[in-house]
Parts: sequence; structure tokens; C-alpha cells
Amino acid sequence: MIPKVELTSLSISKLRNDQNSFVKYDIEAALDEMENTETDVKLKYKFVLLSNPTNTKISVEGIATIFSNQSELPKYLGLDEKKIPYIVNIIYQEIFPLFYVVSKSMQIPCPAYKLSEVSAIDKENTTSVIEQTKDNSVQLAQEQNNVTESKTTAEIQEELEKLTEQETLQEPVIKS
Repeated sequence: MIPKVELTSLSISKLRNDQNSFVKYDIEAALDEMENTETDVKLKYKFVLLSNPTNTKISVEGIATIFSNQSELPKYLGLDEKKIPYIVNIIYQEIFPLFYVVSKSMQIPCPAYKLSEVSAIDKENTTSVIEQTKDNSVQLAQEQNNVTESKTTAEIQEELEKLTEQETLQEPVIKS
């Protein structure tokens, strides 16, 4: 069963409209147990997303209620491969639509869909930017060569046209 996720506080601040230098969001997450009964567990959560470089801050707080017996609780509180509790990922995915709508309306970059992909996305972006830069360098070099070749071809065509004009301007030679 998906936990019940309630929102108690939302705060967004944007220092300036310039988003050209945006790299990523640094995300801080906090989770505190408020109440633990035989049928449910109430957890207070808080996410703070801070853009890097610092320009935008999104802060969300609320309460998540896990409805399950004590034997199923470790499934939610266990850690994933990135050492993040599963419940934190579940809460983040439940409130992600809010992040999406708010970020689009505030004209700020949208955070990653999954917490576990934040570091992977950062590494992929870094690698892809490096590869893209290499590809662009090669492509620019090829385009410069093509432009040089095009100019040479254009010059040759121009010379041929001049020669053709000269031949047509000359008096025809009649051989007998």
C-alpha cells in the first residue's frame, strides 16, 4: 500500500531570473518518527532543494503515514542501493508532481524525478557534456574543412565559368 502523504508547508524562493548557469539541485531530506502504533507509523518529512549555483530554493514539509503492521515496516524503512530509505523515495515521488508544476510556473529548472537518480544524472550529464563537447569540436573541424572545400569548389566553378565565357566570346575557329 502506498503511504498517505500530506503536505504541511511549501516555500519557494528565486533570487533572479537567470537560469543559464544552472547545474543541478542539492537535495537535503529529513525524516522523523512522530507516532508508532500497531497499525500505522506517522513520519514527519522535509525536503530542501537548493539549486547549484545558488539561485532557487524549494522547501517542502509534511507528514507521511504508513498503514501496515510492524512486520511489514522494515520494507518501507529499509535502504536502497544508494543508502536512501525506501519511504523517502516514495514520499519524493508522491510530491514530485508538485515540484514539476511549481518549477514550470516559477520558470525554474525542474528537479529529478527520482532521488536515486540525482547522482546518476549528474554523472551522466558530466560525461555527456564532455562527449558532446568532443563531438562538437570534431563536427566544427569537419564543417571548417567542408567550408574550405566548398570555397575551393566554388572558386573552381567560377574559373570554369570564366573560361567558358572567354571561349564563347572568341571568334569561332573553322577548320577545313
